[in-house]
Amino acid sequence: MALFNSGRFSEFQDALEAVAGATRSPSERQFYTNLSHLAESLHQLGNGDLADAEAMLGPALRKLDEFVPRYRGLNIDALREDCRRVLSEMRDVRAGRKPEFDPSRLPRLRALPG
Repeated sequence: MALFNSGRFSEFQDALEAVAGATRSPSERQFYTNLSHLAESLHQLGNGDLADAEAMLGPALRKLDEFVPRYRGLNIDALREDCRRVLSEMRDVRAGRKPEFDPSRLPRLRALPG
């Protein structure tokens, strides 16, 4: 979670790959794959590739629907809202309605109280 929240998306993906490989649950593997796709889209965004980031974020965002409101102690509703806001902002930048993306507004993973 700390890697994702600090914007270290490539490292997060590497760590996630190890976790996903250790689970037998298909739904858990799907969830981790989806988080990896979110991280990759945010990595692309950080590299300034808004078109690829948008193309990846949209489908990953839709796949979060099956994991709401929470999954594995994470607030998926909040993550989904963060991603929607990022997607909207990316579209505004690409359409010229906004000069650039504000990197301080990246999605965060939030743990829910157990």
